Amino acid sequence: MIQGVYLVLLAISGCFCQDDFATLQEMLDHNVERYKLIGVDVGAFSANGEWLLRGQSGERVYQEGTPISDKDMFIMGSAGKSMTSTMAARVVAQGFINWNTTTKEIFHDTGLFDVHESYWPSTLEQFISHGSGAPGLDVVVDEYYDMVDYIFNKTSWEADFDNRPARVFLSKTLLENEVTVPQGTYLYSIGGFTVAGTMLELATGKTYEQLMMEELFEPLGMDGCGFGPTTTDPSLPPVQPWGHLGDQWGVNIAAVTPGPYANVASPMIPDGGLHCNLDSWNNYLAMHLREDEDFLPKDIWEYIHNPITQNFYGFGWMFDSSNPLTGKTLNHGGTDGHNFAQCFLIPRFGVGINIGLNQAGVMSQGSLQGAGFGKVLEWVGTHMLGKEIGAELRKIAEDTMYDDSLPH
Repeated sequence: MIQGVYLVLLAISGCFCQDDFATLQEMLDHNVERYKLIGVDVGAFSANGEWLLRGQSGERVYQEGTPISDKDMFIMGSAGKSMTSTMAARVVAQGFINWNTTTKEIFHDTGLFDVHESYWPSTLEQFISHGSGAPGLDVVVDEYYDMVDYIFNKTSWEADFDNRPARVFLSKTLLENEVTVPQGTYLYSIGGFTVAGTMLELATGKTYEQLMMEELFEPLGMDGCGFGPTTTDPSLPPVQPWGHLGDQWGVNIAAVTPGPYANVASPMIPDGGLHCNLDSWNNYLAMHLREDEDFLPKDIWEYIHNPITQNFYGFGWMFDSSNPLTGKTLNHGGTDGHNFAQCFLIPRFGVGINIGLNQAGVMSQGSLQGAGFGKVLEWVGTHMLGKEIGAELRKIAEDTMYDDSLPH
């Protein structure tokens, strides 16, 4: 039924094409050049994982010449938060921990460290739903700079490196102080997902990285995903896309040379330190559209596909049910400051979109690159589901990107 509705809308959408490009490739080539997008990989897919639209344009390093390929990996940033949450759902389903397990139970009562009394009620599900009381970016930068220095000094991308001691240090630093806001109040936390990751590590006796491999990447065939930078190799020609910094007008653009400190600190991988190519990301996202009961029980799928905090955020997803045409949508973007990724799921029609870029200028309101990103997203949405839905997806993306309370 969903597939039939989709095909009807796809046929109708042909009458409402934006910017009159004959093909996806023509649209991408034009917008990448015109809006200095540098490198883009974008796809639209069905619930069975079939690509409905897919294309790449641009280059791995600005003006270097090596083209973006369909196997290139992109930094997920906070677009990977739902992956941490989905892994947590698998751990909950196996009985190692509960959604309502508290910091008091995991850290304080076990004698690992003292948790401030105001954090005692904070639960696993609240830490992965920005409702735990954990601080936002401003507080972390202003008050916890010693912690930031510590976790970067403890950063390593060696495959067998154990980040658990540094994650316990981060958790202790945040939780020994009073909550920033009351539990249940939305505050986009920096470190909250890492506290959740630490809780999962302690409950299972495994590292976060082990859990992600065993519970997500391996079962779903996500061999194009991993931890940290897409590469630390600074040589040319580039083996993967490099991130880029630039001004609002796309005049001054500089590539960020890969290295161990060019992205997130390794202890904070649960917050935003994953990377994926679009094929592997598709495997994960399409499974969410299908709600595969061989992967998670039905009741858990229903639970994690609804908001926990203030009726719009939960389990690494931003939920929007404001448009009756699309119904409930799930989306999230993410960045490390010089790369950007975004995904959308539209369960009513059984389709989704994912896009990776090797620059983050799209997040600057009024920027040339932001305008180009919007045009690409709207064109893909329009050619999937019609002009009105294409415009709606662009609006949702821009509303979340430019909201100061949502530092991806």
